[in-house]
Amino acid sequence: MTGSITDSIIKARYLREGESSFEDICRRVADAIGDNKKESEDFYDEMISLRFLPNSPTLMNAGTKLGQLSACFTLRVGDSIEEIFDAIKWGALIHKTGGGTGYNFSNIRPEGSGVNSTDGVASGPISFMKVFNSATDVIKQGGRRRGANMGILNVWHPDILKFVKCKSTEGEISNFNISVMLNDEFMQLVEAGKLDRVWLTHPNTGEEITVGAVWEGIIDGVWRNGEPGVLFYDEINRNNLTPNLGPIDTTNPCGEQPLLHFESCVLGSINLSKFTEGRTLDREMLERSTRRAVRFLDSIIECNVFPIPQIEEATKRTRKIGLGLMGVHDALLMLKIPYDSAEGREFCKDVMDFVNKISIDESRILAAEKGVFPAFEGSSWGDFPVRNAAVTTIAPTGTISILAQCSSGIEPVFSYSYTRKNTVQKTFEVTHPIFESELEKRILDLGKRPAEAENLKKDVMKHVHSKGTVQDVSWLPDDFKRLFKTALDIDWRSHILMQSAFQENVHASISKTINMSNASTKKDIEAALLLAWHEKLKGLTIYRTGSRKDVVLSLSEKEEKPDEIPAENPVTRPKELSGKTYLCQSGCCRLYVTVNLLDGKPWEVFIRTVGIGGCEANSNALGRSISTGLQNGVPHEKFIRQFAKVNCVSAIRNKNSEGLSCADVVGRCIDMAASMQKITTLGDWEVSDVSGNKKSGKNICPECGCELDFGEGCNNGICKSCGWSGCL
Repeated sequence: MTGSITDSIIKARYLREGESSFEDICRRVADAIGDNKKESEDFYDEMISLRFLPNSPTLMNAGTKLGQLSACFTLRVGDSIEEIFDAIKWGALIHKTGGGTGYNFSNIRPEGSGVNSTDGVASGPISFMKVFNSATDVIKQGGRRRGANMGILNVWHPDILKFVKCKSTEGEISNFNISVMLNDEFMQLVEAGKLDRVWLTHPNTGEEITVGAVWEGIIDGVWRNGEPGVLFYDEINRNNLTPNLGPIDTTNPCGEQPLLHFESCVLGSINLSKFTEGRTLDREMLERSTRRAVRFLDSIIECNVFPIPQIEEATKRTRKIGLGLMGVHDALLMLKIPYDSAEGREFCKDVMDFVNKISIDESRILAAEKGVFPAFEGSSWGDFPVRNAAVTTIAPTGTISILAQCSSGIEPVFSYSYTRKNTVQKTFEVTHPIFESELEKRILDLGKRPAEAENLKKDVMKHVHSKGTVQDVSWLPDDFKRLFKTALDIDWRSHILMQSAFQENVHASISKTINMSNASTKKDIEAALLLAWHEKLKGLTIYRTGSRKDVVLSLSEKEEKPDEIPAENPVTRPKELSGKTYLCQSGCCRLYVTVNLLDGKPWEVFIRTVGIGGCEANSNALGRSISTGLQNGVPHEKFIRQFAKVNCVSAIRNKNSEGLSCADVVGRCIDMAASMQKITTLGDWEVSDVSGNKKSGKNICPECGCELDFGEGCNNGICKSCGWSGCL
C-alpha cells in the first residue's frame, strides 16, 4: 500500500509497537483471528488485497493486550440514578476501547415527575443526555478514536418535543447523533393529515401535544442541521430475527445496527470495486471473499475481549455479525452504470441479494461445524440452523474505505477532485482514477492536440475541484455527465431508493446519508420521511447541504426586550488591543472585518469594503454603531442574533455570499472572534488571525483542518482527508 494519505492514517490510527507497514497490521490481525494457519493465510490474503477489511477496532486491537474488537454496542438506560450512572460508566469503558454506543433514554421519567425516594422532582431524559455527553468529552476512543453515541427517544415519550429540539443550537450535545423512534401509528396519522390530533398529554404539565407539533419539530430540526434522524420501530421489529428475546428499541451511533440491550456487533466490508473488471462482476471471487469474511467475523466473537460481562453474554447469545459493502459507486462507474438509475438500483439489489445468500449459507456451514447460536430456539430461523442470528449490514466505512482506496459504503462519490491534507499538514490534490481516465478518453475523442487536450483536462479538474460537479460543463457529453454525478448531483429520491434497494436484502440496517440541496424545503424533507417509511427503511439520516455552516441560534419565542445600557462607560480603551481580521464575501462586495478584543470579549469592530460594490460609508457607520454598543454593555450575542434576522436581496441572489446580508456576515465574524477557537461553523472564508496564520472557515476537521463531509449516517462529520470521524 502506498500514498502519503494512507501512510499517515496507518501511522496515526493502526500501527502498534514494532509495526511499520500495513502488511504488519494485516499479519497481526490475521494471526490473531484465524483458527489455524490456512485460515490465517486466507484472512491475510483478503485484507492485504483490500478485498475485505474489518472495522477499525479490530485493525487497532486484534493481537494486542486490549483485545476489544467490536465497533457497535447498545446499553440499557434505566430510570434510577444507579442505573443511569452505570450506563455512563459502561459507555466510558466502551469508548476507551474504540467502540461506539447507542442508548434509548425512554425509560427515564419525564421532566417534572416525582421522585419517591427523595420527594424531589425528576429532571428528565435530556438533562441526563447532557451528562452522558460530558462524560464522552473526556474519553478519546482507545487514544485513537473519538467517543460516539446515539441518543434515541420514543415518539410516545412525554418529553419528545424537548428532545427533537435539544440539538437546535449547533454544538449542543455534540457527542451524540439523535434519532426519534417513530411507530406506524404515528406515521399513519401524519399521512392521513391528522396533525391536529392530540398525540399524548404530558402527565406533569397537562400539556396536550399534537401529532403536528411533534412532526413539525422533527421536520424543522432536520431542515436546520440534520438532527434528529428517524428510526422506524415497527419495521425494525418486523425484521427482528430473535423476537423471543424481546423488541429492539436501540441502535449503534450511525444507525446501521438495531440491537438488543447489551449486544455488540463486529463489522466488516467487502470492497466491491475489487471484483469488477471491464463490464463484468467476478461472482466466483466475490463468493469466496464473502465466505471468508463471514468466518472472519464469527471468529472475532470468540477471541474478543468484551468491556463488561453483560455485553459478552448478550453478544454470544445471538452471535450477530455485520458484513457489508464498500466501493459500490466505484463498481458502478467501472460498469458504466449511473448511480441514480433503475439499472444501478437493480444491480445493487442483485449484488446484495447474492452476498446475503452466500453469507447465510456460510453461517449454516459454520453451524454444522460449531453449533447454532444459543438463542436459536424460538428465533425466526425456524428449522434452518445458522451460526449467527444476523449476518449482513451496511456500515459506514469512513477510514477503512480510505485504506481500501475506494468509495465509502454505498454512498456516491462526494467529489472527483479534492484536496487532502496529511498529519504533517502537507496538502495535495486527489483525483478519482476512474473519472480521470474516462475524462482523458473523452477529450481525445474530440480530436484535440496533446497540449490542448492536457490544458482542457486541467481546466475540468480545476472546475471540479472548485465546484464539485461537471454537470455545468456544457461541452462534456451528456452520457459522461450522467455517469459521473456526485452525491450532491443526485436527487434525494434516488438516494432513498438506493437505500431501499439494499435494505431488502440486509438483515440489520443501513448507514447512509440522504443528501439534499441547500434550496430544499421542509416540504421536501416531509416527503422524504414519508417515502422512506413506505419503502420499508428502518431509519433515515438527511443532510441539507450547507445547513451546518451557521451556528443555529436558540431564539426565545417571546419578544426580546432591549438590553439596558449604562449611562457611562467605565472602561477606558487600552492603547493596544489584539483581535482578528476576516476577509469575506457579502451579497454586494467583499469585506475586511476586524474585531478587536478586550479581556477576551469583542470590544470594537472596523469594517472596510474591498474592490467594487458596497458602501464604504454604511460599512463605517455599522462598525461604529457596533463598537458603541459593545463599549456600553450590549452583549455581542445580541448583535449576532439581530444581524442573523437581516435579509438582503443581493446576498440571497449571490450564491457566493457567506451570509444573508452584510450585517449577517459581520455578525458571524464577531461570533468567530469571540470564540477564539478554530473556525468550525461558518462559510468558506479565508481568515487571518493576529499571528497572520490563514485558516479555512468551513466545518473543519479538528485533526488536519480539512472540510468535513456529512455522510454515511454520521451527523458529526467525516474527514475524507485524514480519516477522522465524529461517529466511527
